[in-house]
Amino acid sequence: MTVLLLSLLFICCRKSPTDGPALVGKWTLVETLADPGNGSGQWTAVNNPGYYFLQFNANNSIESNAYPGLGGLKRYKVINGSTVNFIYGNGDTFTLSYKINGDSLTLEGGCIERCGSKFIRKTSQH
Repeated sequence: MTVLLLSLLFICCRKSPTDGPALVGKWTLVETLADPGNGSGQWTAVNNPGYYFLQFNANNSIESNAYPGLGGLKRYKVINGSTVNFIYGNGDTFTLSYKINGDSLTLEGGCIERCGSKFIRKTSQH
């Protein structure tokens, strides 16, 4: 009985997994946010939805044309269930908060004022 109780306690109190595996896949940019510093920034649809993308691979490599420069994004590391670290080809890093809601991914941070990007999961079409 004691072993069963301890087993149930261990299972119930385990730390929940991060959303790292949920990031894996291809995401396309649909909206951006850039606040001018007065709180008036609003999410705005991109002119060419589907052009910019992030491809999170299970081996922590990343492909993207959404965050160019510095040798391009090469790797990512999930810090916890709401924070991801991006690593450029030249070794520079930046950290963003993320939220997944169904097939929607929101990334925010990296700016002095509020800024962000919204992506939708790209589903394969046969």
